[in-house]
Amino acid sequence: MSTGNPQEVQATEEQDLGPDIIEQYGKQIAFGAIALVVLFAVASFVANSGRAGAEESWSKFAAAESAADFANVASDYPNSDVSIWARLTEGEMLLREAVQLQFSDRAAAVGQFKKAGEALDAVIDKADLLPTAKERALLGKARLLEATSNGSMDEAIAAYEKVKGIPNSIYASLVDSRIEALKEDDTQKFYAWFSKQTPKPEDRAQPQDGLPGGHPELPVSLPPIPDELFPADWSDLNVDDAPPFEIPADGEADAPADAEAETDDSATEPATDDTASESSPKE
Repeated sequence: MSTGNPQEVQATEEQDLGPDIIEQYGKQIAFGAIALVVLFAVASFVANSGRAGAEESWSKFAAAESAADFANVASDYPNSDVSIWARLTEGEMLLREAVQLQFSDRAAAVGQFKKAGEALDAVIDKADLLPTAKERALLGKARLLEATSNGSMDEAIAAYEKVKGIPNSIYASLVDSRIEALKEDDTQKFYAWFSKQTPKPEDRAQPQDGLPGGHPELPVSLPPIPDELFPADWSDLNVDDAPPFEIPADGEADAPADAEAETDDSATEPATDDTASESSPKE
């Protein structure tokens, strides 16, 4: 029985409504609890899968050796950090290959420069790019524009200025020196001349042995070898008989030494007589 106290009335109502609420919303509460457990399990699975996928992608990045390998890593793991660094490394490797090809195969160098520019632009166009990756991509693009310049350095200088725009750039001093060099007349004249050169692989002289190309072959004639040097039957060759080699016994081993001693004594006796005769006065 209620006494009219508000607290007692509220407690009485909660006691009356408690079983009804559990009976009415029990299934919803149970399903909600199950959903939370499933959601937690899915989140854990996704986190573990992402961690495993990241380890796999970086392992492939570390195993890559060529520009094509890094391009495959970037395409296999798009929209990831490893994709950005793989594409950046691809562009830098292609740029180095293109610069080297300029001195031996201009046509191949042009194709490599194009691929390098595409890879570097793909990194530069990324949103929320890490400063270190953006800095390297901009520097690579500036070098590309410098290497492919026809003497006009405006685009290359503007690209180097973008690198300087990054706060605390580690390439600031390098960029300043390149900008100063590109503003010089001698540098612009060199690139204007070099851009017109079209070396080809066959233009490079290859080392040759013997006579120069186009020279007729000289006949090779040797005198005949005497027949006596090479008999028809090798069994005809006879070796002179040589005395057999014998190892002396223990008792006979000292005999040669005694004989030599006797020989020495006999050899010295005439010398003694002669000496005495020479030293005595004439009688």
